[in-house]
Amino acid sequence: MHYMKKNNKLTGFLSALALVSLCTGLTASCGNCQEGKKVKPTKNLILMIPDGTSTSTLSVLRWYREYLNPQDCKATLSIDPYICGLVRQYCSDAPVIESSAAMTSFMTGYRVQGPNICVYPKPHPGQDLLKVSPDSTWQPLATVLEGAKILANKATGLVVTVKATHATPAGTYAHVVSRYDDFNIVRQMASNGVDLVFGGGTAYVDDDVRDILKDKGTQYIEKDVNAFRGLDTYKAWALFADKDLAFEMDRDSTKEPSLTEMTAKAISLLSKSPEGFFLMVEGSKVDYAAHSNDPAGLISEFDEFDKAVAEAIEFAKKDGNTTVVVVPDHGNASPNIGDRFYRDYDMKGIDSAFVMLPQYKATANGIANAIKLCDKSEVREVFREYTGIDLSESEELKLLAAMAHIEKNYMNVSYSRNLVATVTSIMNAHTHIGYVSGSHTAEDVFLAVYNPNGQVPRGWMEGTDLAGYMWEVLGLDKPRGWLTSELYVKSDVLLKGHEVEVEGDEKEPDLVIDGNVRIPANRSYAIKDGKKIPLGSVSVYVPQNKNFYISKRVLEIL
Repeated sequence: MHYMKKNNKLTGFLSALALVSLCTGLTASCGNCQEGKKVKPTKNLILMIPDGTSTSTLSVLRWYREYLNPQDCKATLSIDPYICGLVRQYCSDAPVIESSAAMTSFMTGYRVQGPNICVYPKPHPGQDLLKVSPDSTWQPLATVLEGAKILANKATGLVVTVKATHATPAGTYAHVVSRYDDFNIVRQMASNGVDLVFGGGTAYVDDDVRDILKDKGTQYIEKDVNAFRGLDTYKAWALFADKDLAFEMDRDSTKEPSLTEMTAKAISLLSKSPEGFFLMVEGSKVDYAAHSNDPAGLISEFDEFDKAVAEAIEFAKKDGNTTVVVVPDHGNASPNIGDRFYRDYDMKGIDSAFVMLPQYKATANGIANAIKLCDKSEVREVFREYTGIDLSESEELKLLAAMAHIEKNYMNVSYSRNLVATVTSIMNAHTHIGYVSGSHTAEDVFLAVYNPNGQVPRGWMEGTDLAGYMWEVLGLDKPRGWLTSELYVKSDVLLKGHEVEVEGDEKEPDLVIDGNVRIPANRSYAIKDGKKIPLGSVSVYVPQNKNFYISKRVLEIL
């Protein structure tokens, strides 16, 4: 296609973007949480996300630790000394947020719609909670990770326990309309300067992605724990599962490292970067356990995340030049001690809350997997082995009826008739941990920050405020809006007067300029006269509006 001359002007777009930023609340400053004081930069920033963690989850784990160790009458978490505020999260058009929109708010300072990852939202008339400009729909928005990489030459890394293309990690580096667009997300991850990646997702790394990593000088390790443990460079991806890693309780340590081990390894390697680093660590499957109302999974996953936090803070204190920010992207299920059957609660001891829970040897998912492999006659014995529970006749019949029903979408486990949900319902019947739902909630989430200079956000704040705080902590000397305007300019605006065509594969096309410059989608270079010319950032093609968004550097090579 040929772009026709239009009246659009780059300055007009930027003015519109600035107007939206100032007047609509889609983005915010962190000035209010710092009382107007400039934040002194630190060399390193570690952002830690316990996905889908309601603040009540902290209470459950504290009480459970005290239950297991009665002599410790004041059980605490690694997070506790650093809790400094509450954070409100919501989508541009909904009070209950999901992970891609939540991470976008942290990384860009913008509110977007549910499936969006670091692109400006589309107006949703009658439902928008904020004014949304139709002129900016699907505009890619620069992230904190991109700022760290491009403006400060810092090394960057991700540690997750799900696929690395999942919503939360993708929110640090990708620009897509839908979080489910794994094809484009993984290519942007490989091209957009993410040096270190530990987690899952081998199913999405094809030969094309391997070639990108090779060109970047990035080592790729697939399902090899020993090779991971032997790594001595931060330019490395180590993925251990086709998609998501196992829950901590179900993990085979010979095949997959723990979140704490991956965090420690990532910090050790990234510390070699002379300019410092930005690392995002996600306790990904707290969210999965909350969705399924799984008490064993919930407690063990958050417990492991808290250990990873301890690892990060220990490093930060020794280093003296590292900030650690810990914040859930959203709440989920609001689990707490006390369900509808927990009457006369003020007369009950702590043992009544947890009952059989210490005997659970696997998550509901792990138990379901064991049941799937056994004969129907063995279900009662297998369940007793993993939980210590002697099934009643009715419970056994429920399990037998559900054996063939597997829910593939982890977000729907508690809302459908399936094996995991049935296992969970029996597990919960022998504890007294209650849940609001099996879904995300609109509750405020906690914020914990360690900063060597004592400069931490305090009080109640918007999730978008954290983008500004992290930007200042990293010492980035250009505004986020400026970086967006440099990296992601609509091609028909930037290339006005040039002959431009979109050619090639519909899924991953090329932008061809004046017949001799080719810009591939999801790559960070242009091709001229057969040579690759680095652009410094990924070129984004948005199929929803059939537009390329490219760096101003393109003008230098025309």
